[in-house]
Amino acid sequence: MPSNNSSFIIAPLAVGSAVAAVSVFAALIFRRRSRTCSNGPSSNDAVIIGGYQSLIGDTPLLYLPHISSLLPNNVKIYVKMECLNPGGTGKDRAARSMILCAEEKGELPPPYKASMIANKADSKITNISDAPNTAVKDHSNIPDEIHAAIVTALKNTKTHGILIEGTSGSTGISLASLACTRGHGIIVAMPDDQSNQKKEFLEKLGCGVVVVKNCSISNPGHYVNVARRIWEWLNVERRYDEYYWESVMKPAGDEILNGHNNSSPPRLIRAAFMNQFENLANVTSHYTSTGPEIYSQLDGKVDAFIMSAGTGGTLVGVGAYLKERFFENLQQKHRMLSQSPPRIILVDPPGSSLFNKIKFGVAYASQQSERKLRRHRYDTLAEGIGLDRVTANFGLGCEMISWEKKAFAKRIDETSSDQNYEQISNNNASSTLQSKIIDDALSISDQQAVHMAHHLLRHEGLFVGSSSAMNVAGAIIVASQMPERSNIVTVVCDGGQRHTSRFWNRDFVVNEWGLKWPGDNVTDPLEHDILHQLGIKV
Repeated sequence: MPSNNSSFIIAPLAVGSAVAAVSVFAALIFRRRSRTCSNGPSSNDAVIIGGYQSLIGDTPLLYLPHISSLLPNNVKIYVKMECLNPGGTGKDRAARSMILCAEEKGELPPPYKASMIANKADSKITNISDAPNTAVKDHSNIPDEIHAAIVTALKNTKTHGILIEGTSGSTGISLASLACTRGHGIIVAMPDDQSNQKKEFLEKLGCGVVVVKNCSISNPGHYVNVARRIWEWLNVERRYDEYYWESVMKPAGDEILNGHNNSSPPRLIRAAFMNQFENLANVTSHYTSTGPEIYSQLDGKVDAFIMSAGTGGTLVGVGAYLKERFFENLQQKHRMLSQSPPRIILVDPPGSSLFNKIKFGVAYASQQSERKLRRHRYDTLAEGIGLDRVTANFGLGCEMISWEKKAFAKRIDETSSDQNYEQISNNNASSTLQSKIIDDALSISDQQAVHMAHHLLRHEGLFVGSSSAMNVAGAIIVASQMPERSNIVTVVCDGGQRHTSRFWNRDFVVNEWGLKWPGDNVTDPLEHDILHQLGIKV
């Protein structure tokens, strides 16, 4: 039986609306943390939570009774409720890890404290700029939208540190939320095929947002490449120090810089490119937190972990921890709850090349050969998942790992983010106790994801986004093939509230994508049969 520790498992509540369901879960987890968290002073046993960062992680594992009961093999399907992190997404974990790593390396200034104003000598931002002699007097070489984003970030930073990231939205929201608490500014470049809610949320958090056309990573206009270029302008070339000093900081009366009397501008900006796809602080955050939580919540009996991949950090980090613990117990002859290693399975949307990378070793999808894509780069309704390349985080999941040497943590330390992950191999993996982290892959269609999301809402009271719907669909397919009494785990990444303009918009789904909207065809007896929609025969 699962343990009753503080990272507990909960069953869903019957609620009349999806928003109410999320609100109840949020209230429940907040009350639990209020009882167990010991950060900060207390009186009369009332504990004060220690800020945004202290709420990240320790999310509940939710048993899905209705969906589990559909299968005859007595399996149990669980979802890790990462949507209950304070930013509404599991991206909070990676965001925290990447920011702390950047601060530790000096790529970002220390977090803001009010005492920095009183003691300017400790602020470390009044050094004379060492910008090159090619400094420019205007922003004519910077596109207007990017210039506006830089100005927004400069006006909002208290440390003169600026985070820069290319993201489909969720990671940007987590980074922006944490940046607010630490005093940094932030600039996000995002593709134009994401929901409006994400962009609006980012702007409300004080983020400078740059929206670009979605395209291949080989295109300089890809959102990740645009983010990298902004970082180069601000942190590498740094020809714009004087211009932004004169046009933004002086007129704003920056309180930290008021004591600067030199004729030359200070080095205004310490910018850090978060680079979530290649930054191994991402996968490390899930290897050290999400994986151990899931393992503990099920007392180690995790038979399969299934989810989609955006950067691959969660899938690979959790999978590595679960497999590592299995092989540790096997070597130490501990009582084995499972006779075989946990299966780690990728769920991939249409147009992504990752399915073929796992199945056939080649990162390619047929949609990439089309001269003109029908909708957008990955030809899928899902947001934030699927890629046309193998990233550093995902690439670790494709390597052969020799588990008796606990090689994964060492592998992270040894791996630099600029390597070619298509060519990495583990030459020391000679033991029979070895495997790749990712075992297999499933392809889920957009139509299956739409049916799955509506089924979850009607029968489990969960209002989920597109990637979460694909995750649960994949979990059901895998569960139907597992031995009796297996425990299957997947992730609810975020709620449907961020997807009401696209994935939960009937007109968009039906008219723009040509998909069926569940409930429209009242004469079809199989429309609400989720097993039929997923191609499962029982």
